[in-house]
Amino acid sequence: MKKFKKVYIEITNICNKSCSFCSKTNRPLKEMTVKEFERVLKQIKPYTEYVYLHVKGEPLLHTKFEEILSLCEKNEIKVNITTNGSLLKKKEGILKKYSCIRQLNISLHSIESKEELENIIVVVENLLKETYMNIVYRFWIMNQGKMKPKDHLFLEKIKQYYSYEEEKQNIKLKERLYINKQEEFIWPSLNNEKIGNTGFCYALKDQIAILSDGKVVPCCLDAEGIIELGNLLEQDLESILKCVRTTDLIKSFQNNILKEELCKRCSFHLSVRKKRESWKNNTNMV
Repeated sequence: MKKFKKVYIEITNICNKSCSFCSKTNRPLKEMTVKEFERVLKQIKPYTEYVYLHVKGEPLLHTKFEEILSLCEKNEIKVNITTNGSLLKKKEGILKKYSCIRQLNISLHSIESKEELENIIVVVENLLKETYMNIVYRFWIMNQGKMKPKDHLFLEKIKQYYSYEEEKQNIKLKERLYINKQEEFIWPSLNNEKIGNTGFCYALKDQIAILSDGKVVPCCLDAEGIIELGNLLEQDLESILKCVRTTDLIKSFQNNILKEELCKRCSFHLSVRKKRESWKNNTNMV
């Protein structure tokens, strides 16, 4: 049976912020019901041990967030959460209760004030003391490693709490607490210019994503469900993974071909190529 390193489940595509980094969704706003999530979890459980509770939207905004975590705990599914951090204080008690949470990613590009950052740091320190989860502060940096002015302000504030070498991309602040700097990218869209017909992608190899309406897509960047492979609220995952569109897409990636129009307009595979080439070069040097 095919195993994925992770499965993204968008429990809601509703968000309480409007960050410039995130593309605006054209899909109807929807929160996955607990019953729908339970069905999705049952379908994906044989295929993975890890779920990431996001594609678009703010997962902590889900009205039944604790019930979602309870189902993950019951099914022995490990959970990664990516949040804008605005609801951490409100949900702190819930986050402390569930050992299924393995990692909490906090996207600091959405923070609007130093006071908001200070509140997040307080909650983070509490979570580190009372849980075993890893916590990652995420910064999205501009091209060529140049950071945004606002991010510099936040880094200066974090320096008041932790010492670290800023020039590094991945920084360990203390046990189970990290800073991760990622290159900012353009969300793939059919309106983007075509980049090319060739490239490799980890979609359908390491991951799949399920949107809040049940649509199954190859990866977490297909936030509009353009490459819909099926709907997990209507079909079983096994049949979706065996359908012609899925198998053709898997073969095309294996042959370094970008078959779908959305993939031809996705710049993310360029960073994948760069990492693969760097890994090959380093391997050859050994």
